[in-house]
Amino acid sequence: MSKKKKNSLKQEEKINAADVIATYDELDRLREEHPDIAAEVNPRYGKKNIVERLTGFYLSMRERFHIETRVKRKTYLWLHLLGGFGIHHFYSRHWIKGIIYLAICWTGISYGMTFIDWLAAFPKQADENGYIVV
Repeated sequence: MSKKKKNSLKQEEKINAADVIATYDELDRLREEHPDIAAEVNPRYGKKNIVERLTGFYLSMRERFHIETRVKRKTYLWLHLLGGFGIHHFYSRHWIKGIIYLAICWTGISYGMTFIDWLAAFPKQADENGYIVV
């Protein structure tokens, strides 16, 4: 490459931060003025109801923080009897879920969620050593 081309590339690589910020501000203003067009181009800019927002938040958090662990199937299923207190999550080393279940055990919500956890774990087939992945 010649020196002229190298110098022009270096000049093109330099970006003014103020220009970038101004561009993002302009994009935000245009999204607010034309939400229908922004939703067509990128659906995440469309208006969402609370259920869609909470579902999206839950799925993104689960994708980011959920760790699959191997546990004994029989033990895990039996611990669901105390699942309202989050015991099955502590057993499977999902500490945050266990603490949340323990914190809301007095409301009864955690017992319903435990039943859903049991329904998800019950049909899983154990491997030759009796382990399942949760």
